[in-house]
Amino acid sequence: DNLCRKWCNPAPLNGSAPNLVVQDHDQDGRPYYKRAFNTQACEQLNAWLGGFERIVSRMTAANFDWFIHVMLFLHSKKIMTKQSKASTRDQDMDEDESEDDNSSDDEDDEDEDDEGEEE
Repeated sequence: DNLCRKWCNPAPLNGSAPNLVVQDHDQDGRPYYKRAFNTQACEQLNAWLGGFERIVSRMTAANFDWFIHVMLFLHSKKIMTKQSKASTRDQDMDEDESEDDNSSDDEDDEDEDDEGEEE
């Protein structure tokens, strides 16, 4: 309905929310509109914050602002640490795989050397 479309549209194309919708171009150079934020990440964050509803419902506005800022800071720090560990783990796995490939090549070379000595 018009009321919902006017006040609840997450991606208005009339220019009323330039931070929500950006114009991009496809491979053929044709312009199209896309959302400028990650809705899935927003939903996950809102679900996480929902766990604090009972606590924040009793706070003053100033305490609420402070609490939310601190919680978002801590949550962001936790996520960034988790991503960093995952990235490091992936790099270590890639290095291990390349070392395994190199060691199997070395073993093949040794086998060829052994065959040459036997003759």
